[in-house]
Amino acid sequence: MEITTITLTISSVVLLLAAVSPMVSPLFRLPKRDEKDADGIGESKDKPISVVIISHDNALELEKHLPSFLSQKYDADYQVIVVADKSDSETDDVIKRFSNDPHLYATFMPLSSRYISRKKLAITLGIKAAKYPWVIVTDAWCTPESGEWLHSFASLIKDDSDVVLGYSHYDEEAPSHYHFENIINASKNLRCAQNNSAYASASRLVAIKKENFLAQDGFLGNLKFMRGEYDFLVNKFGRNGNTATAFTPTAFLSEDTPFKKRWSENHLFSINTGRHLDGHWFATLIRQIDLGLMNITNLAIIAAITYGAIKEDWITLGAGILALIIEYVGISLVAKRAFRRFQCPVNPFLAPLMAFLQPLCNIGWRLRYYLTNKNDFITHKI
Repeated sequence: MEITTITLTISSVVLLLAAVSPMVSPLFRLPKRDEKDADGIGESKDKPISVVIISHDNALELEKHLPSFLSQKYDADYQVIVVADKSDSETDDVIKRFSNDPHLYATFMPLSSRYISRKKLAITLGIKAAKYPWVIVTDAWCTPESGEWLHSFASLIKDDSDVVLGYSHYDEEAPSHYHFENIINASKNLRCAQNNSAYASASRLVAIKKENFLAQDGFLGNLKFMRGEYDFLVNKFGRNGNTATAFTPTAFLSEDTPFKKRWSENHLFSINTGRHLDGHWFATLIRQIDLGLMNITNLAIIAAITYGAIKEDWITLGAGILALIIEYVGISLVAKRAFRRFQCPVNPFLAPLMAFLQPLCNIGWRLRYYLTNKNDFITHKI
């Protein structure tokens, strides 16, 4: 068979793209694992700290996870502040069952509050109620995986920082694509923070200095938006290179698998929130370039295989098949390293397929967002 210029060109391009594809994967450039700072809190240097847990109709989750927060092995005093709706009698019952615990403090949101985000109000009340300088904010459906969580997380808080990003992963019952997408988002946001360009939250785990939150009027400026509380905390208080990370397995939180409705709402609210974050467009562009290059490779491989089969160009066909194997194995190996660092239970050999589908899913979510009524994302309907 005559080796034509087209054959050489297609074969060379697809093999080159396949070799490069794993290195442009969002899973290739991972956040660095944080280690304890010798001058930080460290061993036997625990400092008093407050933990705010937001509970909105989450009595079952709170009852399940609150004991883990209250039983932390911590050398200094700490308080766990639960913020709930005043009308939530089930959550009130849960709080009463733990009322004798010296670490627990509860506060309730008034029913009269209108035209502002209830969750942002809850975080504001929790931070105001905190009696210690540093406040960790999380949700009722998150839980520490060990009694060393608070010590591990607090040991990574640096006094010269204003915000600390943590990481929460889904429990093992979550579908594989939930884990994959969570890792992609968290990796991007944690890397930005470590490169002094934080703009959004990695997960439902953020620590902030109380004095800064109060001095800069908390969520003022975005109270009308129903969600995006963690993103706005980082975007407002951590944009000046003053955001640290707590990215080490013992500092992770585990998050209950979200119901499909909440999973869907999280995507739509995330898209809406992103439109109002400083630095969002640049970070989104970088992410889309990463995923786009991977899919250009996939399309090139498909095109090479199709062309080779139709034209009976066996060299091009063989190059396409070889490129497919190279890319698949390369991305799987990259994913194996990433999943291990994020403690993800997903089989890394599923990563190439999920990476291929991710941009398509993103397009689907954006189409759904553009078809929604934008008043659904704000508290004061106009």
